[in-house]
Amino acid sequence: MPYHHSLQRLAPMLILAIVASLVIPPVAPARAAPERPIMAFYYPWWEHSDWSYSRMSDLPVPRYSGGDDEAIRRHVQQADDAGIDALVCTWYGPDEDRLNKRCRRLMELAREGGRDLQVAIIPDHSAWGPLRSVESLARAIDVLKRDFFGQPNYLHYQGRPVVFWFNPPALGGVDAWRDLRNRADPGREQFWFGGTDNFGYLEVYDALYYFDISWERRPGAAMASYASRLEQWNRANGQNRPFVATVMPGYDDLRIRGGHARDRQNGEYYRSTWQTAIERNAQAVVLTSFNEFYEGSHIEPGERYGDLYLRLTRELSDRFRREVGQAAPSPEPAPANCQRFPETGQEVCGRLLSFWRENGGLPVFGLPIGPQRSVTIEGREVQVQQFERNRLELHPQNRRPYDVLLGRLGAEGLARQGRDWQQFGRVNGAPAGCLYFAETGHSLCEPFLSYFRGRGLEFDGRRGYSLAENVALFGLPLSEPQTETIEGRALTVQWFERARFEWHPDNPEPHRVLLGRLGAE
Repeated sequence: MPYHHSLQRLAPMLILAIVASLVIPPVAPARAAPERPIMAFYYPWWEHSDWSYSRMSDLPVPRYSGGDDEAIRRHVQQADDAGIDALVCTWYGPDEDRLNKRCRRLMELAREGGRDLQVAIIPDHSAWGPLRSVESLARAIDVLKRDFFGQPNYLHYQGRPVVFWFNPPALGGVDAWRDLRNRADPGREQFWFGGTDNFGYLEVYDALYYFDISWERRPGAAMASYASRLEQWNRANGQNRPFVATVMPGYDDLRIRGGHARDRQNGEYYRSTWQTAIERNAQAVVLTSFNEFYEGSHIEPGERYGDLYLRLTRELSDRFRREVGQAAPSPEPAPANCQRFPETGQEVCGRLLSFWRENGGLPVFGLPIGPQRSVTIEGREVQVQQFERNRLELHPQNRRPYDVLLGRLGAEGLARQGRDWQQFGRVNGAPAGCLYFAETGHSLCEPFLSYFRGRGLEFDGRRGYSLAENVALFGLPLSEPQTETIEGRALTVQWFERARFEWHPDNPEPHRVLLGRLGAE
């Protein structure tokens, strides 16, 4: 577990972020996220006063402050040259200025330098008390969504921006994390890596990982046990969660906290951990760490080991890619059944058809207006089909119901019109009997509230629809009700991330609230 110098206490830090798509200025396109990314934990907190053999078994060459551009540029070059796909930057949230600036600067300098290296964030609630609540973390994730996820070199995995977490019990049990996920990511549009071996947390995390494996008696024992348990869990739950392998050069925190040491054996221990990742066909690799000197798990060049571990990382990362490779996705099975819609002459088949039927059908999605086809979304080939009121995307690597995702047609429609929803007038609350969404600053009242509450994506197994299930279908409100001209008629409408609600008072019930034909538009 990492040690944070300013707190002078243990700061178990784990940030796993799979960095995807970096733009190489000025003309190169954003690089697609690697199918099997290699990610290293990165700590920007160092100051010149920290470096001391009284607390560390090795010191960096040269010594530096984590906020120096020269040091950040050097780390970007070293990590990229060593074959690392992403650095996972320790972050204490938007209100802690020092690390917030440094993680942002890491992303900026990696992008400006034309490197392929990507960046991910781990909000370290475990080490930073002000983050240790559902409300604070939800607000922090809103900042990540606003300022980080859209950057071309923010890491994505399986098409989704990555968030890493460490030491889940520091926030609470599964119930607390479920509350956080439902607030911060109700549509499961992010990919969460959880630093724990408690498989109960797979209810809210998309994958698990180990931060420290140096306690194992025999190299490979920790990963063998974890892989076996994951295989059993996947089989029992009908899932296919990815196996994330941990690699480490060694460990030594004896001087800082009297913990334990793992002999590096002149690189042999490091080689053995990579060998396990290769033999077990890991779908992602976590490297602990790039520069954790208090715990002696660094590969950054130092006085004791020189650049040996950067050279080994280059050799072993190349070998991993060569022997494990970028596995091609399994071909989609032939659709089991189809339905043809004579109104448009289009056909909907297989999983998209069952999703359409189970989650609202014609009133919610409308008729199909195009065939199922392959498009590239965030660097991945995805099967999609356009409907009158939304776009359905097939993601077979995700567990149900997240194997079908909805397009953000509301936000996209406003953007096409040249309208910035963030400039819309906001409110500070909602009247009694209404809902208020602090994330966007908008309220939801009748006549649209009942329609919103009466529909959703079923994913909790309970009767009716929870707020999280409502939001998963429609997204958050992006406006207050307002009058707009739709197909020549003045209507009261309200925009959501994935829909436009329209009030048609002249229609008979229950057709007075309709969804806009955003897919057709």
